[in-house]
Amino acid sequence: MNQIVSNIKPDIKFMPNGDIHLTSKVVSLLGIQEGDAIQVAKDKDETYIYIHARQVKDKNITGIARRANKSAGYLRVRWESLCRKIISSDGRSSSAAYRVGDPHEIDGRKVLPIITRKNYAAEGD
Repeated sequence: MNQIVSNIKPDIKFMPNGDIHLTSKVVSLLGIQEGDAIQVAKDKDETYIYIHARQVKDKNITGIARRANKSAGYLRVRWESLCRKIISSDGRSSSAAYRVGDPHEIDGRKVLPIITRKNYAAEGD
């Protein structure tokens, strides 16, 4: 039996227009605040998201979180090159939407694994 549509809400979305949508779950687990810069990294078979820098003032830094809506708990990040890389490496859809795992520490940084085995965006195609 194959699911027609998933009822699971992804935690992070990489959009073809360069927007990254971070749900309130991701924001809460990592403690991301507006103005923090995120980074995505690979380590062997895992992909992680983490806070690269807090309250960035330098306009040349990419990946700075901005509030999408004044009352919402989720944040948006504008990073076209990262979105293109993630979407093309996945190759299952024109966007990428994933769940995240449990946070843990690597090299003194709190990281959140991005579960890339299943692209929820591909289910709607």
